[in-house]
Order: sequence, then structure tokens, then C-alpha cells
Amino acid sequence: MKQIYKKIRRFVPLYAIIIFAIAVLSLLTLIIERLYTPYADFINSTFSRVGRVVMGYLFGFIPFSIAEFLIISSPLWIALLVYFGIKMAKRSKESTFKFISFVASVLCFIFISFVWTYSSGYYTTTIDKKLGFERESIEKEELYETSLWLVENLNMLAPEISYDEANASVMPYSYDELSKNIYHGYEAFIEKYGVLHNFASRIKPIMLSEPMTYTHISGIYSFMTGEANLNVNFPDFIVASSAAHEMAHQRGVAREEEANFVAFMVCINSDDTFINYSGYLDVFNSVSGALYSADKELYSDVISKLDKRVIKDIISYGEFFEKYQDSKAADITDSMNDKYLQMNGQEQGSRSYGMVTDLCVAYYKSIK
Repeated sequence: MKQIYKKIRRFVPLYAIIIFAIAVLSLLTLIIERLYTPYADFINSTFSRVGRVVMGYLFGFIPFSIAEFLIISSPLWIALLVYFGIKMAKRSKESTFKFISFVASVLCFIFISFVWTYSSGYYTTTIDKKLGFERESIEKEELYETSLWLVENLNMLAPEISYDEANASVMPYSYDELSKNIYHGYEAFIEKYGVLHNFASRIKPIMLSEPMTYTHISGIYSFMTGEANLNVNFPDFIVASSAAHEMAHQRGVAREEEANFVAFMVCINSDDTFINYSGYLDVFNSVSGALYSADKELYSDVISKLDKRVIKDIISYGEFFEKYQDSKAADITDSMNDKYLQMNGQEQGSRSYGMVTDLCVAYYKSIK
């Protein structure tokens, strides 16, 4: 046995052996999470929670996105790997295998980080059950009633919102203040419903937000760095609701429709008027879109009751998005995201984002 270990150690460093062993343990944990919801709940509320908070604090004080920096500089890292790989291959067989062990260790470390900080969120008890209601198949009349409820709230908020010359709603504060306001929204939501956990964190504006808009991505959560990265090129109401969405991921809500719904709940429970408005408007676009598909006459009736300022805001968003609508980059990222979500138990893939409508309707039925 000692002889075998010595031969292995000639080619594989001790640190790599340790990381490989942890990766195997992590794979076993991931399998159990998929099969047993209470275990996923336990991991998400203990080990993963600690990991997310530590990463959030560790990288949170840095004003720019480390994740974006790593992506932008990735060609340099790849070039360095190729260079050192060739260099090690010329040196000796031992050096080659040690280099391969290093690369494999980095990949395993990424996998370990995913499992112990984030993956369990895909297999936990669903948010509707945590909040005491349940998703069911919805009828067009329920879509109509929920849309009217959203319209009622938007109409109350519209007079308190500022709009620019393009009729778009305007966020009245900085991104750091947005982070603080949404943090307080999470405090209110958690105090009211007793789910999730909260910690002080900040939104990281993405430097390359404008080109990123061609991918149709409004934000990204990086489990490796614990950062909630935000595309700030989108209209302000999307920026605010997307910030709440990415901060939901930061707090262990992995499923996309649930992150959308938690963002909505956080926004409407906030004491900030613009965040309230952003939450209602973003979800109204989803719910009314589903109503339009189900019954155009009911949709027209809903729109006729909507404040003209809100209608103009929606039109302004449509005009903004025309430039980015038909994009090859969006097709590629959507396909990649679709596969990623399906691999992690979301059978609907990227379509799961739109399933917030089901949750919103179910929630409204539970409170009306």
C-alpha cells in the first residue's frame, strides 16, 4: 500500500489528493440533496449559509466585481495555462502530471464551492410551501384578478414616482443606497414570514453592462465570490427588481422563478416607494403577458385601467429593448443557461424565469 501511495505522490501533490477527496464527498452530498429534500434544507440553512455569508463579506468590500474581472481576464489565464502546460510537458513526465493535477484541482475546487454554497438551493422545500400556500394550475380569470390587483397598487404608487423625458421611471438614489434599501426590504420580508436569512451585502454594477444587455441578462450571482452582479444598463425599475433577484440567490434561493418571486415579495414589503413600484411593475409585465396569451379582451380591460404614466413606462422599456431584441449572443446564453438549469433540477430550464406568474397568482389567491 505504501508503495502505491509513493508512486501516486510522485505524480500527484498532496493538496490535489485532498481536494479530489473533498470533491468526491461533495458529489455524494449533491446526490443526497437531489434525492432527499430535508437534507437539502439542512445543508442550505447551515453549511451553505455560512459559505455564502463568508464569501459575501470577503469580497463585498471590493467596489468592483471580481467575477467580472475573472471573466474579462480569462483569455490571459487560458494563455498562461497553455504556456505552463507546454513548459511542464517539456520538463518531465512528473511535472506534466503535477500540472494536470493542479488544473484538475482548480476545477474540483469550483465544483466544491458550488456544492457547499449554492447547489442545495435547487432541491430545498419550495418557496410556496414555506410561505403557506401552494401553486396550482391557473385560469384566465385568476390571471385577470391578479393583474387588477397589481394595477391597483401601481396606480397608487405612480403619482409618487419621477419619470424622465423618455417617460421612463427614475431611481432617486445611488446603487449603494439601492443595496441598503433592498437589504432593509429583506429584513421586513424575513421578519414577516420567518424564512431565509439576511446579511449586509452590496450590489456590484457590471462595467460592461451595455454589451452584456445583448445577452438579455440583467444580473448574475457568482457563487465563487458571493457577489450579486447587476447589469445597470437596463431601465431603473428592472435594475431595482433585478438587484432584489440577485440578492435572493445570495441568500440561498437558487430556483429562478422563486428568486423572481422572493424579489417581488421583498420589493412590495419594502418601505421605499420606488422599490415597491419596481416590484409591482416587473411582475405585472409577467402576469399581464400571460393574460394576453390567454385572453386578449381581458388584457385590454386591464390595460385600460392602468395609470397612463405606467403605460408610458412600459412602452419606454419596449423601445429601449428593441436595440437588443434580436441577438445571437442572447440565443447562445439562453441555450447555455437552459442546459445549466435543467442539470440542476429545473426541468423548465430558462422558461422557469416566467413561472413567477404561477407563484404570484397563488400568493394573491391566498391573501384576497
